[in-house]
Amino acid sequence: MTIDIISYTDAQYAALTEEQLLEIKAAQQKKNRLDLQLQEDLEREKYALVDKGIFLSNIYELYRVKRQAEHDAEVEAVREALLFYLRFASKPGGSQAQDSPYTVDYSLPMESRYFVVRDYYMEAYEDGAKRFAAFKEDEVAVQYLGEWYSTLYDYLYTYV
Repeated sequence: MTIDIISYTDAQYAALTEEQLLEIKAAQQKKNRLDLQLQEDLEREKYALVDKGIFLSNIYELYRVKRQAEHDAEVEAVREALLFYLRFASKPGGSQAQDSPYTVDYSLPMESRYFVVRDYYMEAYEDGAKRFAAFKEDEVAVQYLGEWYSTLYDYLYTYV
């Protein structure tokens, strides 16, 4: 199964519990069902308009745009619910979070967490290669940053 409901790295998936992986699988399956339903609805509407002889009008395009927007909103709701779950269910153990060199505050939004971790690594290490190596060894960041981990990974890699 391809997981495209969220964008986690392999390291992040490896750090998740079985329960969390099952939640991701369930969300992905729901997204896949929504994708299939969208395709079926679009085909059904297309054939209905062809039968009526009005497919070449702009009715289908208007329907497609409206239905796509509804689909995207439903998928985003599933995605946000999953990210909310993962945000609060993936807290590392107390001592691991306390040993982190930066402040680990799970009440912060993901964007703020990203800036906290990014700023720490940018200020703590002048050498890009050492900065990146230290970041790769940071087990707290893998869970703390969620989807933003790969963004920071790519950002710090540009300095190597």
